Amino acid sequence: MKKSLLRILEFIAQLIPLWLYPYVLRRDWLDFFYHAVSDEAMGHVRNLYPVVPVAQFEETLHYLKQGRKFITYPQIHAHIIAGAPLPPKAAHISFDDGFAECFTLVRPMLQKFDLPGTFFVVTDWVDNGAMFPRNKASLAIQRFSESTRDEQVAMLAAMRQNLDAAFDSADSFVAWLKSLHVSDESVIDEVCRTLGIDIPEFLNQQQPYLTSEQIQQMHADGFTIGAHTRTHRKLMNLSDAEIETEIIESCRRVQEITGQEIVPFSFPHSAFGVSRQLLADIRARHPHVGLLFDTKGVRKDVNFIINRVWAERSLPSSQDAGKRKLHPLPEVLHYAYQEAWVDSVMDALRKIKLIHFDGKRFLGPYGN
Repeated sequence: MKKSLLRILEFIAQLIPLWLYPYVLRRDWLDFFYHAVSDEAMGHVRNLYPVVPVAQFEETLHYLKQGRKFITYPQIHAHIIAGAPLPPKAAHISFDDGFAECFTLVRPMLQKFDLPGTFFVVTDWVDNGAMFPRNKASLAIQRFSESTRDEQVAMLAAMRQNLDAAFDSADSFVAWLKSLHVSDESVIDEVCRTLGIDIPEFLNQQQPYLTSEQIQQMHADGFTIGAHTRTHRKLMNLSDAEIETEIIESCRRVQEITGQEIVPFSFPHSAFGVSRQLLADIRARHPHVGLLFDTKGVRKDVNFIINRVWAERSLPSSQDAGKRKLHPLPEVLHYAYQEAWVDSVMDALRKIKLIHFDGKRFLGPYGN
């Protein structure tokens, strides 16, 4: 019953044109977020999610600026907290993780278009003092994929010996490596050593993350700097005390670097499974923690959590093919509206007790 109903609603959602959705699902503004923009390989990123080419990102900025008025984080904060008005068709753009390209490529492009933005940084990575385990895994996949067939055979043999793990093919090795979590960092480190990847040297030479000086300059340029936890762990897997530490310490570190009185925060992966009451209590106890940003498209949440459209996300059509494909922003936005509309209909049916459904919502939570 519920699966059939979902399929029907999903079909109807696809028929609603993008231009009509803002009248069906009214939002005061739309929020979009990215991770990486570059024409370079970015091997530490591109095996996790797509890296947006510079020209495509510039086209997106053209598209947004033609039809929308960009707003700043302080405007959003004043709107949520004090009811300050926003311009019609408002939009906000942000970037997660704090890759160095935010300074070298995104910053000058936003300045070129005279657009504001918010940059959420993982504070343990600032100044390249540490590397995200999943970035290490992506780097290992890139090294492996760029090797010759003979080199790959030798690498797999060495890893079978060093890791006591059996890989019957290159594809199975890559799939296994992608399945590892932050808690498997020691295993990922061993893979990197086996492949001849020197992580400290990579951090020192490539400087993949923003430095304190770059963050200070971006703040001086008028951009807002936000926190994205200390370690980028999924909060739903942590204790309440650990969740609070990840939020308040990362916000405090950003405050130390920039001097901002209030620091917004974005969830790594998503806020799925995290108590809203806990988050409200954390904000009440720590007034330097600003609004919280999640990854659920145009869905609504509690008033202090702002959902954003993951602009570089892959859609099911490309995932089914086993490949990640960049889609034009209107297509991604249309899909985000479809998800939110199906959710809203399901919620309405639950409220009037026409259905009982406590499983995963339409297509489940986003990942980032």
